[in-house]
Amino acid sequence: MRPPKSKVTPLRIGLTASLILAVLHILLLGWTYQRRAAARQLDQDLEVLQENFGQLENIKQDQLDQLQLELDRILGEVAELEASFPELGAPFALIRRGQEFADSSQVELKSITRMDTSIQETASGDILREEFSLELGASLENCVSFIRTIERAGQDTVVMQYASFWPVEEHCTLELISRGQPPREGE
Repeated sequence: MRPPKSKVTPLRIGLTASLILAVLHILLLGWTYQRRAAARQLDQDLEVLQENFGQLENIKQDQLDQLQLELDRILGEVAELEASFPELGAPFALIRRGQEFADSSQVELKSITRMDTSIQETASGDILREEFSLELGASLENCVSFIRTIERAGQDTVVMQYASFWPVEEHCTLELISRGQPPREGE
């Protein structure tokens, strides 16, 4: 009798090894294909994300530009409103400067009387309001010259409240209001 043939032969070992290597090769090829497909998908996703990010940046910039235009418009309105407020310095010093104006207008300053003084609270701060009554001895022409002199000197801080003229007696009476910032403590 012949000894039984061994089931393990070099041919079988070679075939089995080839089969195992073929399966490993197929697995590695499949894994490589999946990696390449995933890399292509990542590249496509990256392009889409970059495009979306660019669109968002454009939208953001457009909104910023619109907000800047709106801010500039509002700042312009604020500046315009601030410019419309009168610049008030100190109230017009009518008692101190009255005689000087009377001399330059050739009128006789008979009296200057402060009738009222008050502080008014406003949105832009406190305002000192003073009312004066003036008695002048002069011709109508010289009284009008005196009024013009005060208006030019006082600009926005002096308001003519009342004027009366007696040309025959060469007499005029004026009532003026002066507005300005109140003096600070210690002034």
